[in-house]
Amino acid sequence: MPKIWDDSMRALVRASPQAFVDLVLPDARYVGELPHKLKHWQLEVDALLEVMVDGQEMLLHLEFQTYNDADMPERMLRYNVLARSEYHIPVCSCVIYLLRDGPIQTSPLRWGLPTGADVLEFAYTHIEIGALSQADILATEQVGLLPFVPLTRDGATRASVQQMLTTLESTHNRDLELVGFALASMVLKRTNPLDWDWLQRRFERMQDILRDTPIFQQIFAEGLSEGRNEGRMKGLTEGLSEGRKEGLSEGRKEGLTEGQMKGLLIARRETLVKIVRRRFPQLQAVAEEQALRVTDPELLDDVIVELSDLRDEQEAAYLLRSLEQKA
Repeated sequence: MPKIWDDSMRALVRASPQAFVDLVLPDARYVGELPHKLKHWQLEVDALLEVMVDGQEMLLHLEFQTYNDADMPERMLRYNVLARSEYHIPVCSCVIYLLRDGPIQTSPLRWGLPTGADVLEFAYTHIEIGALSQADILATEQVGLLPFVPLTRDGATRASVQQMLTTLESTHNRDLELVGFALASMVLKRTNPLDWDWLQRRFERMQDILRDTPIFQQIFAEGLSEGRNEGRMKGLTEGLSEGRKEGLSEGRKEGLTEGQMKGLLIARRETLVKIVRRRFPQLQAVAEEQALRVTDPELLDDVIVELSDLRDEQEAAYLLRSLEQKA
């Protein structure tokens, strides 16, 4: 996942850890959060929680995945083994898929030899939020899980998001409210532009209140750091790109010629292709083709920002191919 969503999910778990423990291990009790960076290994997990089950200590490892990843079982095995090696207690691993993206790799992971001999069997838990209904989330009676409502199969509507935000506002838990805004924005921006515009306007009215929460700074620190001097943050997840947009808009007001704007477009296309060539070389041809379809430098700015945060080639391919609809 892009770093901004890694931060969002960590913040959501931190705001209501017992809700996630109950989701995966109903009989467990949350004790505390452990660092997501495994100090003895060059690796980060999304969340690592210390829990108690029948008086015995164990760890709950959570990994959030936006889109399907064919290598997910091996990744979960790697995380599980390294977390256990660091803390020397049992680890339960669970991957939570946020969006529906075709059939997922199911547990357990099995490795064998051509001789027919078994090498390894690794069981992990998986939960598909997109396969759930909003009623399933509400039935848990866990306020900490309400921000997932827009990601459910029937929750990406203005009515559902409105109900979710109203409930979260009544709890006065600004952290949960902010993540609810962020997840709703991620879905509505792709599926329903009119409802996304409504959500943006609602967020702008709440910015002064939410800005004071620690989670606001945590989730949007990157965007704010670059956008602060060029323009203010206007959207839920676009602090960085909005700063650049503001500068581009100011450039138009100051009278950039058509030739200068064309040069800016070419430069943005070249930047996009360079980033893809360096980070996802297998996608260079796709990047070159899709970049030529775009005639708006601001749109390329948005994609450049998102690509800079992506670590997964499949997510990068999805983002590049989505330009065809946006161009």
